[in-house]
Amino acid sequence: MSAQQAVKRRERAVDLFKGLLVIGMAYCHTLQFFSDQQVYPNGQRFIDAINLITFSGFVFAFGYVSQLAYYAKTFRRAAPRMLAAAAKTLVAFYLSGTAYRVFIDGRGLTWANIKPILLLDDMPGWSEFLASFTYLTIVGLTLFVPLKKLAERKWLGSAVAAALLMTTWMPYGSIHTTQLGPLIGTRDFASFPVLQYFPYYIVGMLFARHRMAWDWRVLAGAAALTGAFLWKWLSAEGQALPGRFPPTVWWIVGPALILYGYYLLSKLMERYPAPFAPIEAMGRNVLWFLVMSNMLIFALKSKQPDWMISAADGCWMALALLTVVSFSVWIVTKPSGGRPPAGRESRPAADGTTSTNMSSSA
Repeated sequence: MSAQQAVKRRERAVDLFKGLLVIGMAYCHTLQFFSDQQVYPNGQRFIDAINLITFSGFVFAFGYVSQLAYYAKTFRRAAPRMLAAAAKTLVAFYLSGTAYRVFIDGRGLTWANIKPILLLDDMPGWSEFLASFTYLTIVGLTLFVPLKKLAERKWLGSAVAAALLMTTWMPYGSIHTTQLGPLIGTRDFASFPVLQYFPYYIVGMLFARHRMAWDWRVLAGAAALTGAFLWKWLSAEGQALPGRFPPTVWWIVGPALILYGYYLLSKLMERYPAPFAPIEAMGRNVLWFLVMSNMLIFALKSKQPDWMISAADGCWMALALLTVVSFSVWIVTKPSGGRPPAGRESRPAADGTTSTNMSSSA
């Protein structure tokens, strides 16, 4: 197999990886809005598990595709694309956040309600993670040169990722500026701080740069991290989960083993493309699926506030929502020809869409 073919295989795997995360997030959000955990306690177990892995998984995938799409290029070539990706994610936050305030909170579509969202002075529920991805792209651009060099040295990158875990002891209680929440964390609202989750971004870059797949050392390290999470969880009074908002070190390391399993599973799935084509499509259009599924859930909840479903029924509802969004992707008119121009191949971009302006030699 040539090096170019290996790159293509790796890229398809990460689309499948992201697609699996999209399915989990849609299911989790469905249960959170349409299932009462007092009535259906099993649903909470699924919610907790999906919450543990989803954002960390997306950050890993973001680092992975950023290494392929951006850090394999010069700063001059990568910067405009990174800024465009940040702009897309920011607009996605505006749309999802506004929909939440209108449909869930019942606020009017007025400038007074929209302005705080535009200024990142208001972080509507179930949309904060989109603001964090905007910050993540900007941080990745600002640190472009050191990150590019860091990814070249596997052990140094791993050491820096481990050192960043210390940021989980940030004095969160002293941070009250809303705009800083998605960057360094706060106790004032639910946030996904870039700084604390950044180890997964670096690890994603390392996986892409060094073509990492099965490795018993990675497995052992991931098992140790998830084992530490399980020890902390099971030894806590009442077996309460380690803190998520803001994230503790236990919450950050917890999904390591599961995400490595997801990654290996996606590598296996890419060998059989036909059955998993819908999942791969979700991974190629992840931002669209996250925003549209959110907006559909918000709109349905506003019209059916008392609708309650079980964990099993939630699977079918999430599937229906994802089918609707998939249909919206399918009916969009594509450029004629179907294949990218010669010398250019389709690659997943860091914003979860598909980029076709990547040189095949990159």
